[in-house]
Amino acid sequence: MTTNRPRNRRDEQRERTRQELIDAAAVVFAKHGFHGASVDQVAEAAGYTKGAVYSNFRSKEQLFLELLDRQLDRSVELLERVVDEVAPEDRAAAFAAQAATLPILEGEWFLLEAEFLLYAARNEDPSVRERVAARQQRTRARITDLVQRHLDDLGVGSSVVAEDLARLLMATADGLTQAALVDESARDGGRVFATLIELLLGNLDEGRT
Repeated sequence: MTTNRPRNRRDEQRERTRQELIDAAAVVFAKHGFHGASVDQVAEAAGYTKGAVYSNFRSKEQLFLELLDRQLDRSVELLERVVDEVAPEDRAAAFAAQAATLPILEGEWFLLEAEFLLYAARNEDPSVRERVAARQQRTRARITDLVQRHLDDLGVGSSVVAEDLARLLMATADGLTQAALVDESARDGGRVFATLIELLLGNLDEGRT
């Protein structure tokens, strides 16, 4: 009788190693930025060798993108839980309550993403831009899906374009976070974002068919 247990243990260990490297990368990149951080620093912070980093990630770019993916995933998962668990008429308040805790509204992560976006935009290798664009498109698609599910639950007509609302929400989140980087009076982005959500979803609820 054969067993997959040894392979499963190896897979589990490999996944733990990847997550520990990403955890370490979060600290190192937040402290030094994308350009200032090195693979050696990430390896040292995680307690692994440089070779362990490269056996799990092709490059510093891939490690950085996977770190940003995790932050985006955490934000989207918060929103998904609201759609999954809260009645349509109560979602505006529920979304608003979650807004201040969204990782995408954290200033240090915005700085890191903005730094990498500039790096990708100026990079002569088009594959770098393509990877960044693909990540943005995946995130937008997930948020669009959530918006569409909400519209369907409300019975709102097809005149409302879910992707337009998704892009509006994402652009607003970016703008509020950027404004708060140097202006202390603008560091209530979570509250303002919550206001937008309540206005949008409240009006949609009133306009249900």
